[in-house]
Amino acid sequence: MKFQKWDGTERICKTFKDDCIVRSVSIVCDEPYKTTFENLMHIGIEVGAYPNHDKVWQKYLEGKGFVKNKMPRPVGKPRGTIKLQDWNFDGIAAVRNSGHLTAVENGWCIDTWDCRYRPVNSYWSKDKEFIEIDEDTDSLDWTGGAIEPDSKYDGYWEE
Repeated sequence: MKFQKWDGTERICKTFKDDCIVRSVSIVCDEPYKTTFENLMHIGIEVGAYPNHDKVWQKYLEGKGFVKNKMPRPVGKPRGTIKLQDWNFDGIAAVRNSGHLTAVENGWCIDTWDCRYRPVNSYWSKDKEFIEIDEDTDSLDWTGGAIEPDSKYDGYWEE
């Protein structure tokens, strides 16, 4: 696994460095940092916890189609054997490693510091079957083309 330093230009407060949850979640969800921060704050208010609490960010990731996976572990080896630098993972995941959350995208660890020496604990990866629905209902065709022009509804909708 290779390392890519996240530049931090999207941070809202430039002096706040303990933002691994917001940073990693925004990277794996491919959305602006501020959007992720605001969405996590809303969920936090809803459930009564800070955005970096497990029940907040995990709920957010699950709502985006991510699923929790157990720690990868070679057969016959103890837990914590696979370090992030040795992990052969080709996908998108938010990876928990020793009290930290980092983003992984297609063989790259993306973070503000190189944490690849740490073991891969549980991780949340995108469920390939999950399709995110655009919530802009104004652009949806609710008829699905099922009503024929000569049906009993002809003339019901004025153009």
